[in-house]
Amino acid sequence: MTPDYILNLREKVGKERLWISAVEGMVENEEGKILLAKRKDDGLWCMVAGIIEPGEQPADAIKREVKEETGVECDPVFIANVQSMDEPKVYPNGDEILALNILFYCSAPAGQTPGCPDGENESSGWFNPTRLPSPISLRTEKAVSCLTGARPSPASFLYGGKMAWERQKSVALPPSKAPSHEASLSLRKVSTDGSALSNPRGAMGWAWVDHETGEKESGGCRQGTNQVGELTAVLMALRRFKEGDLLIETDSRYAIGCSRDWVKAWKRRGWKKNDGSEIKNLPLIQAIDKEISQRRGSVEFAWVKGHAGDAFNEIADSLASGYAKDVAKGAREDRLPEESKSSLRGI
Repeated sequence: MTPDYILNLREKVGKERLWISAVEGMVENEEGKILLAKRKDDGLWCMVAGIIEPGEQPADAIKREVKEETGVECDPVFIANVQSMDEPKVYPNGDEILALNILFYCSAPAGQTPGCPDGENESSGWFNPTRLPSPISLRTEKAVSCLTGARPSPASFLYGGKMAWERQKSVALPPSKAPSHEASLSLRKVSTDGSALSNPRGAMGWAWVDHETGEKESGGCRQGTNQVGELTAVLMALRRFKEGDLLIETDSRYAIGCSRDWVKAWKRRGWKKNDGSEIKNLPLIQAIDKEISQRRGSVEFAWVKGHAGDAFNEIADSLASGYAKDVAKGAREDRLPEESKSSLRGI
């Protein structure tokens, strides 16, 4: 609902552009589900958002907005983003605003049923981050992609009369949000995955997704293998991010072995296995080794269990399998680097 102070201002300035401060909340409950509301004005599913009242703390404002619009009790945990609108928003009645948006990651207990108590939205609900409703705002889709699995930022804020660092021990974080002492502030995390509808010679897909920005890429071909899909995803992620420290998470022990564990011995033996036999998918493996050897920054690999609720692994899997299904139907063209094409010859 429009605050009274905005209505009072409008009586004085009419439809002239106003500069306002606003909050948004990416609310995740203990089950890992995301709270979204469907707006009445444009029909899009969005994060809860609202205008900060004069003198109100931003963190208190998002807690209030979430409660008023959905009936859900939440706690703001960390500030995820602060951003001014690039272009003014013009409402159907001609009113214009430019807003400074403060995006909070918020946690909520499980077992709460969302509603629309203030009548501002058409509907609200909890959603799996890998199966978001449609139509959804691009801003919300990107925020969910970026923040699912994110770690708390060091920014603090005043909430309930206390600074965030005074409250952090009393606010429970889901396991995926717990700070990690192993994490580097400059470390980029990317999830990769490959998929084949049947193995070998089934339609194949590959994909990667960046944890920080939500940037993603996918491709595939009409005939491939799971292993080529997994290695292609790693190669394409390395080619996208050529500088800085990189952590690649994958559910493929084969991809980790080819990229990190076995490659040194293979090179010493002239790119042969221990028994002298040929190495499968050698063009791809050599291309990955070249990218790692020439990059400015470290590359680490971490294995994650597939289909076990890891949000970014699920996103990468959905992208890879989706491309495989599309290319099998002829809805998309083959999209592979030359090294993948070479590795697939003769399958």
